[in-house]
Amino acid sequence: MRRIPLFWISSAFLLGISVSVFAPVSVAIWRTSFFVCLGLLGLEYLVRRKWSGFRKQSLPVFLLLAVLAGGGWRYSTVQHKPFTPNDIAYYNDQGKVTISGVVCSDPQHNERSVRFSVCVDRMERPEQRNLKGKVLVIQRSGEWKYGDRVNVTGTPQTPGENEEFSYKKYLAQRGIYSLMEYPYVKWIASGKAGWVKSGLFALRQKAYHLIQDFLPQPEAGLLSGILLGIETDIPYELEKAFQDTGTAHVVAISGFNMAILAGIFLKGFRKYLSIWWAALLAILAMGLYTVLVGGAPAVARAAVMSCLAMSASLIGRGQSGMYTLALTAAIMCLFNPLLIGDAGFQLSVTATLGLVLYADRLMNWFRNLAGKYLPDTVVERITGPVSDYFLFTLAAQVMTLPVVLYHFERLSLTTLLANPLILPVQPLVMILGGIAVIVGLVIAPLGQLLSYVVWVPLYYTNQIVTWLAGFPGGVVTLGEVSFLTVVVMYLLIFFLAHRKKKRGIQLQQKPILVLGVMVATVFLVWNAVLLRPDGNLHIWILDEPNAGVVLVQTPSGKRILINAGERANSLSSEITQHQPVLDRKLDLAILTYPSASTYTAYPTILERFKVQQFLWGEEIPASKTAATMQEVLQERKIQTGILTSGQQVDCGDGVVLEKFSLEKTGISFLLTYGDFRLMLLDREIRSSDRLQMMEGTVVLVRAGLEVDMNEIPWQPQVLIHHEYVEGDVPGQLSTNQTGRIEIIADGKQMWMMGER
Repeated sequence: MRRIPLFWISSAFLLGISVSVFAPVSVAIWRTSFFVCLGLLGLEYLVRRKWSGFRKQSLPVFLLLAVLAGGGWRYSTVQHKPFTPNDIAYYNDQGKVTISGVVCSDPQHNERSVRFSVCVDRMERPEQRNLKGKVLVIQRSGEWKYGDRVNVTGTPQTPGENEEFSYKKYLAQRGIYSLMEYPYVKWIASGKAGWVKSGLFALRQKAYHLIQDFLPQPEAGLLSGILLGIETDIPYELEKAFQDTGTAHVVAISGFNMAILAGIFLKGFRKYLSIWWAALLAILAMGLYTVLVGGAPAVARAAVMSCLAMSASLIGRGQSGMYTLALTAAIMCLFNPLLIGDAGFQLSVTATLGLVLYADRLMNWFRNLAGKYLPDTVVERITGPVSDYFLFTLAAQVMTLPVVLYHFERLSLTTLLANPLILPVQPLVMILGGIAVIVGLVIAPLGQLLSYVVWVPLYYTNQIVTWLAGFPGGVVTLGEVSFLTVVVMYLLIFFLAHRKKKRGIQLQQKPILVLGVMVATVFLVWNAVLLRPDGNLHIWILDEPNAGVVLVQTPSGKRILINAGERANSLSSEITQHQPVLDRKLDLAILTYPSASTYTAYPTILERFKVQQFLWGEEIPASKTAATMQEVLQERKIQTGILTSGQQVDCGDGVVLEKFSLEKTGISFLLTYGDFRLMLLDREIRSSDRLQMMEGTVVLVRAGLEVDMNEIPWQPQVLIHHEYVEGDVPGQLSTNQTGRIEIIADGKQMWMMGER
């Protein structure tokens, strides 16, 4: 205790906060305890001076108790903070208000909405007064920017919470206590925030759009998450696969990413500057990068830990990992004590603690074991990579296991296999991805070429994670895990880790650029070869979450997209599966039915793919989404038109798409290729005249429209719809049961395959 007073003081402060989380003690009791302990500290000082039997160099007991009480006081003050009429949260759930403020976060766009925080400074209605606080605004669409002054009219709400997740606590950790869903937002002015953050966020958005232009989905979404902290483009299925395999930390900007970045900055500056100047600039670069990616608590925490670890190594205190960790956690909780209950904070701290306790021991164990069978030169060469990508991952996972079980109530059995398989390529992703974006900001064509090299490790990562997530029994659901169980597990872990050693994670893998280019070239060539046209017509009828979307590839490889659904990320990934990375284009895109469920994703799709022609099946809908589509179509100079009844579209190779309209029928479009015919049925059938020519067609029913085989006045070959069908009905298929359906036709014969 004599040598490490800050460690014990930090630990006492964290313990006080932890006790306050579980013990319902009032602010007054904590405050009184704090001052009583301070008074007794003076008495203890007098006793120490009078009796030499006390160890004068040890920390006073009442100092630690005062710090503990201070931690409880700090947490309870924030947790039970009363809202006054000058706080926006005071007006939660009390009806509509009009507030004025500045957008103080980088707006995050996802498939269905845009979210941004507004720092409120004034209320306009029902009464004018100064206000303070943040409110999270959720809008369906809009191009808002950091620093915009806006007026917001809506109902402030208290964020919800349930047994599984507390959105209220999640937002409270970010200083947000109010939520306004789909209010009326009026733009007032721009540039009402600091120029540094405004410039960094503008750079972030430009880099984001470059990544979307350079790479297909879902690889673009993964790189955006790793480099920029924008995770909204990752399809739900892939996001769940990362969670199921215990590799979600790869997507989010975490301590692993920051450790790589800190090493890159320090080594880069060290080539031209002294060690101290290099470290100072590296810390500055880490700070700017933290702001660039949004400055979320998890990112800030990882940045602080990386900078402190870097500083500790410079002053020769590599053994002080435990003390650095305790001090860092205490400082962060001093500013925001609510972090103590955040699962991300707990995972970050316990993962670092696992490295502190186990890293050196596991590395030495491996070195001794390998030394029995391999030459010393080989042992030294392989110890670093094996430790970095397997043993250290194991150490972190052992220490985070109790936290994972407590919060998520499930255990991933594939994580020990997944992490060693994908972690070795992550430095490549960060380094080459960063270079591609930086170069692309200056010379776009060269950045595009470099992005093809990055695509290979990104594609590899997604495929490995998806493959492992498909293992049956890969995730075990345990149910509720008690806090006592967590305590027992940690006592066991600490008992086994009786010796504390530290070894920093080093980036020892130095990829050879030429080899990387060669590997990327091979992958890209094979990607193009395997996806080349085979001379047949291919039709993919998609299921949830893109039910109602049809993707067509003609015999020579022309691509047609019919409708787009509501989920742009899932649809982008689906389209990418059927076209080479180097040829991301759609020859024709069509909207057949003007329902929000058929074209909500189209604005994003039109931006992500090079579309040659877009056709409206009916009059242009009067909606915000349609207006956004028209803006994108004009901006990208895409040829457009509105189909009329009876009009035929020559898709090439003998494939014809016709807006088919018979009197009083609901047949909207007919696709023909030789003897093969596919109908897209958008409305109910109300007449049977002149329909004999439709015998033997494949009929696809619009999602949401229920049609019985007996209702059709002619005999189709197959009836395909998206709703669930009880039992096995002859001649009918449902994507709800079979998954995605693929139809292959050569003009005379047809083959049909279901995904499952």
